[in-house]
Amino acid sequence: MKVFFDTNVWLSAIVFPGLCAELLATLAETEHEPLSSELVRAEIHEVLRRKFPCPEEALALSDLLWAEARCINDMDVPADDADARLVAAAVQGGAELFVTGDQRVLAWGAQGDMRIVSPREAWGVLVTT
Repeated sequence: MKVFFDTNVWLSAIVFPGLCAELLATLAETEHEPLSSELVRAEIHEVLRRKFPCPEEALALSDLLWAEARCINDMDVPADDADARLVAAAVQGGAELFVTGDQRVLAWGAQGDMRIVSPREAWGVLVTT
């Protein structure tokens, strides 16, 4: 299954122990394919530099984890909504799941054949089935 992780899932996995970190670690050990984009990487770097101590260590870890994902093309529109751009890129890249903790994005529901789910829901789909 192709899975696109939103920036907030990557950040949570990098900075805090817990579900998102376990989800990314477990995904690396399965047949599921993580997807990402340069926009996600740029957002991760920007937030780590702005909000967290020791950003260089976190940046190195983020790049190491991010390198495990297949990079897909970003979408340019809508230019004023990065979340919508990421969802559109995930759809275009063939993702079957878009994993996010963002309540606004979760409310969008499915986009075509791609389901938008929380990390907890992703765990149920990817790990326990």
